[in-house]
Order: sequence, then structure tokens, then C-alpha cells
Amino acid sequence: MKLVRRAPVFAIVVLALACNDDPYPNKSQVSSVRILAVRADLPYARPGETVKLEALVADGRSRPTLPLRTMWFPVPCVDPPGGQYYDCYPALEARFPIGVDLTPELAEGTTHAITIPADALANVAPEPGRSGEPIVTAWTFMFACAGHVERIARSSRLAENAAPFACFGADGEVLPAEEAVFGFTRVAVTATRRNAIPTLKSLVVRGRAVDPEKGISLPRCDRDLYETITDEDCNGVGMAIAFDDADAEIDPDNVGPDGRPGRETIYSDWYVTFGRFRQARRIERDPFKGRPEIPDTLYEPPRSPVKGTLWAVLHDNRGGTSWTSVPIEIR
Repeated sequence: MKLVRRAPVFAIVVLALACNDDPYPNKSQVSSVRILAVRADLPYARPGETVKLEALVADGRSRPTLPLRTMWFPVPCVDPPGGQYYDCYPALEARFPIGVDLTPELAEGTTHAITIPADALANVAPEPGRSGEPIVTAWTFMFACAGHVERIARSSRLAENAAPFACFGADGEVLPAEEAVFGFTRVAVTATRRNAIPTLKSLVVRGRAVDPEKGISLPRCDRDLYETITDEDCNGVGMAIAFDDADAEIDPDNVGPDGRPGRETIYSDWYVTFGRFRQARRIERDPFKGRPEIPDTLYEPPRSPVKGTLWAVLHDNRGGTSWTSVPIEIR
């Protein structure tokens, strides 16, 4: 009997990028190739079921070279020894040779489907000290790449989570982080549990719902470009996501001090092609306290007229994800 490792608390995309500490200092601004989110139609799936995945991929390059492609590794990695995503790397390395264009082996497109193995829960026992049924993790890997993908040799000098794949351009050189990103998503595998996906009903700007076709139109920041930039230099525009409180389901693994389970945490991520959100990620509903007193996150527009895209992503902490994108114009 093997012991099940702790279940994933939310589906995420981890970005394996360049070696700099923070490749996205302004995390809300999309100025390069980005995987913003991945959603699964079954965040909690059962053995034998097919899960449909969809990636929200954005191309913020100002001067694209090759077209951007989204590619998925064909099969999930279920409950690897050690339980972490990088514990899947040895199996991936065994399957794919070094220095070969892997495009024919990968599934291309922003959508993909995986089938959970029928024996995913075989010989799995509950973790000692934790209640509930056994849960394992199915990891799925992807690459947003303005070129083609090859496996590379991992150096012993790098951390164990260093990716064994890279994106190559037409000249045979590895493309920089602005043009390629390696990532993963995860799905919980259980015998009975389900998780409903929270519904993003609309975007709200200054208290009014946004027409997704017309988008958002705002005046530019009128501060002098040479003034000292602080958080208060430009007036922030309040933006929010409309959703129902019922989307925060009871989370049996989130038990409060009184011994009763709380609800899911609902949180949002905000992205835009210009300007910035002062709080790119925020809690929209606490599992025990409910909604925050201030419903908005503040967007600071740029100093010049421009047109682009705004993305808002709504998550729960058990893998449920939904999103919307709208055009945005700064006048």
C-alpha cells in the first residue's frame, strides 16, 4: 500500500523561465509570451474519466518573430514518486530523446484532453492523520513556444525543478523567456468528490457591468512623465468581478478552529497589455469571513493613448477556473 500525498488545493500553472529572480516585475502587464491560466472541466476527476483542458495563452510581444504555438505533452503523469511536478521529469526524459524536434509528438492547440488511468487509485491509502478519501494528482505539461520544443540535458548544477525542455528558434538557438514558457497544470483524482467551477458573470468597472463587445474605455494618466512615480501618481480605476456567493462550495479539507469546514477561497488574477493593477491577485471571498470590505482592485492606466486587451481570471482553491477578456482603450 502506498500513501497518498497531499491533494492539490488548486490547479495552477508554474512557469519555468529564465534564471532571473522575477521575470515579471509588473506581474499584471503582459509584454511577453504568457500562460495566464488553465481550466479543467473536471478539476476533480475519477479514474477512467476524460478531462478537457483549456489554456489561456497571451502573446504580448511587441515584435513577434515566429508565430506562437501552444503544445501539450500527450499523457498525464499521475502520482509520481515524491508527489511533485518535477518528479515527473525522469519519465518524460525516458520518453523523449535529446536534440530532436518534438512537434510531431506533442498535441498542438489551446485545448487538450487527458484520460485518467483506470488504476490511478489502485493500492492508495489515506494519508495518516488526514480524514477523507484517497486523492492523487495528475500533472499535465505544456509549452507556449514561438518556435519548436526539444528535450535538453539537465545540468547537475541546477535545481531539481529545472525543466528538461526548451524552445528553439529557426537558428537552432534557445529562445529567451519573452518568447517561450514551460508550464503545467494539475487535476485531483478521487473516487467520489467533485468541484463545481466558479462562474465569472461579468466585469464591473466603477460600479457598472462591462459590455464584453464594447470593452473598456478610460482616459489616460495625465501626470507629467518626468514626475516621481509613486502608487498615488495616477488615479486608480476600480474594477471587480461579479460572481455568486454560492460558487464558494463547502471545502471539507478546510476546517476552522471550531471544527467545522469552511467554504472555498475565491480569488482573482488580473492581466492587461499596458498599465498595471496595483494588486494583480486578490482574495474575492474568504472561506470564513466572506467578501472583502472593498470590492475593487485598482487599475492604473498608462500616460499615452493605446489599445489592447484586459484579462480577468476567477479561481477557487480546488482547481475551478473561469475567465473573460475584453478590449481596453486608453484615450
